Amino acid sequence: MMKMTTSQDFQHEEINEEIDQVEEGDIDRDMIHTPFDPANVDIFDKKFTIGSLLERLKHDELLLTPDFQRRANLWDTERKSRLIESILLRIPLPSFYFSEDENGNFEVVDGLQRLCAIFHFIDHAALNRATRSKLVPLRLKGLQYLEKEDEAFSELDRPFQRRINELEVNVNVIRATTPKAVMFNVFARLNQGGLPLSAQEIRNAIYPGAWRDHVRQLADSQEFANATDGKVPKDRQQDMEMVLRFIALWSLESPYERTGDQGLDGFLNETVEQRLPKWNGRRWESCQEAFFKGIKAAVDVFGRHAFRKSFGDVARAPINRGLFESQVVTLSALPNADIKTLAKRQKNVYQEFKALLNGPGRFSSGLRSGTGHAEASNARVTELTRLYQRVLDA
Repeated sequence: MMKMTTSQDFQHEEINEEIDQVEEGDIDRDMIHTPFDPANVDIFDKKFTIGSLLERLKHDELLLTPDFQRRANLWDTERKSRLIESILLRIPLPSFYFSEDENGNFEVVDGLQRLCAIFHFIDHAALNRATRSKLVPLRLKGLQYLEKEDEAFSELDRPFQRRINELEVNVNVIRATTPKAVMFNVFARLNQGGLPLSAQEIRNAIYPGAWRDHVRQLADSQEFANATDGKVPKDRQQDMEMVLRFIALWSLESPYERTGDQGLDGFLNETVEQRLPKWNGRRWESCQEAFFKGIKAAVDVFGRHAFRKSFGDVARAPINRGLFESQVVTLSALPNADIKTLAKRQKNVYQEFKALLNGPGRFSSGLRSGTGHAEASNARVTELTRLYQRVLDA
């Protein structure tokens, strides 16, 4: 007997892939640690028809991509068809989550793949325009209960077309008036079930601005791919977060010291909300130059072990996010002559680095737990700077 398709089958929408060659670690994520006024949380739920959401899509009032939900249209034809079949069978869909901007436009927080499947079936041209895709019209395949095999939307009987267009779905909307820090935590809590959005996906959703394009440009660069051997995944924007971690540290300027008891998410959110909007083109150019200089220097100095908790002839460890940001930012600050000297004295660098990794200090412990915390970040920057100086003075 075939299994009945239910709304639960469409709740886990993203592809869950193991991170290849990037250490997961404990990055000390922020949740709500400080009190806030519940009156500041402005969330409303409302019923929307599929037809009204399609109209918003056509008028650029419902944003599916590009900034925080980059991978639209992940489902195959059969999975999309099963969702359409569920709608035709009047099986309720799970709620959608949107964020609202100051103009009343929506960005999809949760429900991207479901919406893409529905829009693909109803109006593939509108979806192609919105997601910069080249999809052909969706024809139903692999249905379990309805004899609608290989039918397109235009070929459905009018009652079935109307059933899709007039379907009411529940949408939870977080208004733009909700403070960004609170919104970030609310989004994280809303996404604790199933496969949640990553912190970077949430950050891209609620902190719009030119910073996203600049970060994406660096993450997509050949220089970044070469330095990391293309090992940093893009599906959950891990690459963007790694680049942003460098940018956030670099924005503090030397000695790149973070203050307070702030975790990683609070630090990155503060950066994109308060510091990066003030940057002009020249400031971004300087940041890019420092980034490219730093990642090249890391490879020159640490060789195949750049950004990794390994050294010398031992097996290469996965990329460590904390080492990535601290190595790149500290090396970017050194004169080119010093970088060349360090590269020539790589064995000395490995000796000193081994001592740091195996030692009892905050450097080694800060690479195992709480890696995104201010104290751990400061320890990495301080100890690496001292390491370089010891090798240069030898």
